[in-house]
Amino acid sequence: MENIKVSKINDEKLLKEALKIRNTVFTIEKGVSESIEVDENDVLNEKCDHFMIEYSSNKVGTIRCLKDDEDTIKIQRFCILKEYRKLGIGRKVLEYLEDYYKNLQKKKIIMDAKYSVSNFYEICGYKKISDIFIEAGIEHIKMEKNLI
Repeated sequence: MENIKVSKINDEKLLKEALKIRNTVFTIEKGVSESIEVDENDVLNEKCDHFMIEYSSNKVGTIRCLKDDEDTIKIQRFCILKEYRKLGIGRKVLEYLEDYYKNLQKKKIIMDAKYSVSNFYEICGYKKISDIFIEAGIEHIKMEKNLI
């Protein structure tokens, strides 16, 4: 993946760095209240996987993946720092996660995507499966991709 590295977060220090990136993107840049941006899934446990995204050895993004059920992963809190967007990082991260979870026998990835970026996910093979709805004051749409 050229200069892009995705790694699973397994320690509290790295998780704090991921939460700092999320704060920069969601709370400071997008205006999402911190009281709803951080929740009970922002810990290291069996329910969620957290990943750090690096570009040229810089920590530039993060993503949280909730184990929705035995077969399904739900992408949440996917963000990349503003100055690193439009470099193809997001697409590589999705490809990595799809392979990672396919190897774990997961069958589907779902998400509540921001509607404004839903075309990006469609290009990456995700399908819209709902009408637009509002979450945290932002238009979202449910999307999914089968891994099998």
